[in-house]
Amino acid sequence: MYTRFLLMFAGLLPVVAAAQACPVVPDTMLAARIHAAGGPEALRVERVPVPVAAADDVVVRVHYASVNPVDWKLQEAGRLPFPATPGGDFAGEVVAVAPGVTAFACGDLVAGIVDPRERSGSYAEYVAAPVAALAPAPVTFTLQEAAAYPTVAVAAWRYVVGAADVRPGDRVLVHGGAGGVGSMVVQLAKARGAHVTATASARNHDYLRGLGAEAVIDYRSVRFEEVVRDMDVVVDTVGGDTLMRSPGVLRDGGRLVTLVGQVPAALCTSGRIVCPAVPAWDVQAGLAGMVPLIAAGQLRLHVDGLYPLSQIVQAQQHNRAGTTRGKVVVAVAADNVASASGDDVAGVRVPLQAYLDGHATGQRRHFERAFAEDAVLVGVKDGRYRHWPARDYILASSSGRVPADEAQRTRRIRQITVTGDVATAVIELDYPDMKALDHMTLLRRGGAWHIVVKAYHAWTPGLADGAVAR
Repeated sequence: MYTRFLLMFAGLLPVVAAAQACPVVPDTMLAARIHAAGGPEALRVERVPVPVAAADDVVVRVHYASVNPVDWKLQEAGRLPFPATPGGDFAGEVVAVAPGVTAFACGDLVAGIVDPRERSGSYAEYVAAPVAALAPAPVTFTLQEAAAYPTVAVAAWRYVVGAADVRPGDRVLVHGGAGGVGSMVVQLAKARGAHVTATASARNHDYLRGLGAEAVIDYRSVRFEEVVRDMDVVVDTVGGDTLMRSPGVLRDGGRLVTLVGQVPAALCTSGRIVCPAVPAWDVQAGLAGMVPLIAAGQLRLHVDGLYPLSQIVQAQQHNRAGTTRGKVVVAVAADNVASASGDDVAGVRVPLQAYLDGHATGQRRHFERAFAEDAVLVGVKDGRYRHWPARDYILASSSGRVPADEAQRTRRIRQITVTGDVATAVIELDYPDMKALDHMTLLRRGGAWHIVVKAYHAWTPGLADGAVAR
């Protein structure tokens, strides 16, 4: 049983929860809309009808969406059915299912992609999405991260695995390595055993080395063809002159792929290099291929900016600037907007009762001790597990730093205080590192506020005794 729990925690087995009744979905919602071809400044947040699940669809309450360049490119090119709601990537909770759909149920946390050329996009409080474009939200990701990864994960899988067939020992050059897709390409190529070199501005060199790049080239001061040669694969996310100069760094028989349009035929006709065919866009195959790597901790995402839906213009402008490190995320659900807008979480101090949920021991203990001492509220993070009816996670600690030993962890728990008008809540301990008390959420049950401590390790009951027992 304990082994099964660890596998569930690692994302290798699904977290099984009792089926939930579908909630009442409102008739209208807030959505970012655009009425004619235009850039980010043409977006307006409006109230519109909530989409209905068609055959093989589910309706998802969107917690977070993320911005991809294709979003604003479709807007500017006028390739949307105006008036339109743009956006593709999202993560949230299933709230309605079409008859006959069994792959997902109400209460499931999912991530996915919709095509705003065919249906209402993800810059909205609710989205109707086909089952084939969804996957369970990775349990090792927050919902912010889950919203950020679908398009970049599918694109990386499509080009690194499907087209370039990157293999162990390959020497791979990634152009634009710090962007959303580029950073995923770097990590996926590394996970497949390749030696990765990336191009990026100087400020992103340490970031890319942390993702697994063995060498990074500052494209602003160095021409990449002067410092690399005999590469097995070039993956281009930039296009233009960068793409045109890339064949010169490939060995004979090397593979060249680009995510920006197509490789010009003139580059592929010499017979010296290979321009492999790119497989069809397959959301489920791409996400399924990435899940084991995510569960193993080999893939991670950087959220470069978090904006509320009311600031969708600024979110798209951030992405359009072309200097994004990772992804730009939009907090859509009302529960998450305060953290994205930077509003102070302040107000009445809330007395809390503590619970211990002993997963390791199978025991559940109830403590009546209230937490009294001040703590530093350092941020907000979304929940991960569908079996807790929680929406917001609050990162909290007494000092903001990792405790050095178990005794400090004990004191840390005793010092936690929650302030503000918080709607939901859980204290959670990081596993397997157990280095810090990282996540906290408030659960409201029967009109009372509670803390739930999730025990993931044998010493946790002793820790909890020292921390909260009378």
